[in-house]
Amino acid sequence: MSPTRFAEATVRRRSLWSVAAAVVVVLAAVGWWAVAVRGPAGDETPFPAGRAAADQQAPVVPGKLPPLGVTLPASEASGLAASRHYPGVFYWLRDGGASGPDTPRDAIWGMRISAGGMPEPVRDGTMFPAYGVPGATNEDWEALTVDDEGALWIGQIGANNCTDEQRLIRVAEPDPTVDAPLEVVATYDLRFPDPKPGCRTSNAEAMIWLDGHFYLFAKTRGTPIYRVDLPGGAAGTAKLTRIGQIGHRVNNISAASISDDRQRLMVLDHRRVYVFTADATLRGDELIKDAVTDRYTGTAEFEAPGGATVEGGTFVPGTRDIAFVAEDGNIYYARPESYGEPPWTPPSPTAPPATWHDPALDDLPTLEPSANDVG
Repeated sequence: MSPTRFAEATVRRRSLWSVAAAVVVVLAAVGWWAVAVRGPAGDETPFPAGRAAADQQAPVVPGKLPPLGVTLPASEASGLAASRHYPGVFYWLRDGGASGPDTPRDAIWGMRISAGGMPEPVRDGTMFPAYGVPGATNEDWEALTVDDEGALWIGQIGANNCTDEQRLIRVAEPDPTVDAPLEVVATYDLRFPDPKPGCRTSNAEAMIWLDGHFYLFAKTRGTPIYRVDLPGGAAGTAKLTRIGQIGHRVNNISAASISDDRQRLMVLDHRRVYVFTADATLRGDELIKDAVTDRYTGTAEFEAPGGATVEGGTFVPGTRDIAFVAEDGNIYYARPESYGEPPWTPPSPTAPPATWHDPALDDLPTLEPSANDVG
C-alpha cells in the first residue's frame, strides 16, 4: 500500500471510530433521559427524584419528534388547545375509548406544560385532571379550540360513516385548580356542503379559530378547508363555505393551529407535522389561502413504537413551539429546530416614544392664578 493510500485508510478508520463513538454517546444520553423521565418499572412518578418538571427539557432532534416518556391516563386523545387565561395550561379531549370513573369520555382533560416543554402537575400533584361536561355526550369529539374570549369549543366533527351528526359545542373554561363540571353555553349543528356521492356529510378532525370564524379541515385527500358562519343566538345550524384546500400531498389532516404571531399555520396527520408560513397582515380566509398556496416550509415525523397516532396539536402561546397528544397516550413537543426552522424568540415590545422635555423650563416660577380665572 502506498503512503498516500495508507494515510487515506487511516483517516477513514479514524472517522468511522469517531462516528461510532458519537453514536454510543448519543444512545447513552437518550437511554439516561428515557429512564430519568419514565422512572423505574412500576414507579408512577413522572420525573426523577430531586428534579422538578421545570428542570426538564423536551428533546430536540431535527426532523424527528420522540415521545416525552410521560403518558396520558386515558387513550384516544384527539384535540388539544391552550388556555388564554392560565399560562402553561392546556386542555385535551378524547374521541372514544373506554369510559370509567377515572377515565371519563364526556369530559375535557387538563394538562400543564413547563417552559422546558415537559408535562407537570396542574394542581395538588394531579397531572391530568378531568372536567366533566354533563350537558353533552361524546359522539366522536375530534377537535378542541379556544375563541377570542377564552371559551373552549368542542368539535364533534367526526363522521367516519359520512352520515353522523356533527356539531360545535361551546363551554366555559374551567378554573384548572378547581374540580368542577363545565357548563355548555351554546351548541350549533353543521353539515359539509359538498359530500361525496352517497354521503350526507364529510369526515373531519381538525379546526381552528381565526378572526371571528372557525375553519374546518376535511379529513380526505387534498384537505379541503371550510369557513364556518355561526347563526345568531346560542343554537342553530352553522353554514360552511369551502375556501380552498391544502394540496401539496398533505392529506387526512387530524389537527391544526395558528401561532399567536399569525406567521405560522400548523397541520398534522397521524405521523407527521407540517408548518406553513403565513402573512400576518392578512385576515381570515385570505391568510389561510395565502399560507397554503406554497409548499410547507417545515416538517417533522413523530416517532413511536409501532407507528404514531397523533390527533391533537397546538402552538404554545407566545411561541412557535408546538405541543401534541396522541391516541396511544404519548405526548410530544416540537421547537422550531425540530421542524427545520432556526430558534425563535418573540420580538421585544416596541418602546413607547419618549415624552418631549426641555430642561430649561424646569426652573420657571409657579404662576399665581389670575383674578380673571374662573373656577
